[in-house]
Amino acid sequence: MPIDEAAPAPQCFTDAVGARIVYRTWGPEGAPGVLLVHGGAAHSGWWDHLAPQLAGDRRVAALDLSGHGDSDWRDSYSFDGWAAEGHAVALAAGVTDQLLVVGHSLGGLITAKASTLFPDVIDNILIIDSEIFHP
Repeated sequence: MPIDEAAPAPQCFTDAVGARIVYRTWGPEGAPGVLLVHGGAAHSGWWDHLAPQLAGDRRVAALDLSGHGDSDWRDSYSFDGWAAEGHAVALAAGVTDQLLVVGHSLGGLITAKASTLFPDVIDNILIIDSEIFHP
């Protein structure tokens, strides 16, 4: 199924740990999933060049982490909280089948954390341009 790269992805939202989290989706419902997690000071639109290319045979979702893009702001932030937002979006967007989570920079650290908190949902991760610190 070809994806029109010029067509805007629909904007959706879900609640995660008391905040409204905005996300967008591409690709056929029910297909294997991809969740895209942006870096610091970014938003889901940073994936606009890549998401349509991945969506031919996959269901892709990209979120605005809280404190970024169109999602709510919080009084404080944590990796656990951001990981929970990604989990909530994966469930709401229907991308949990064979889920690959791709995280860039700060999103890579969140992706690593999410993989330890939600191993029942996340099948694979790809971390891009993130420095992983020894615990």
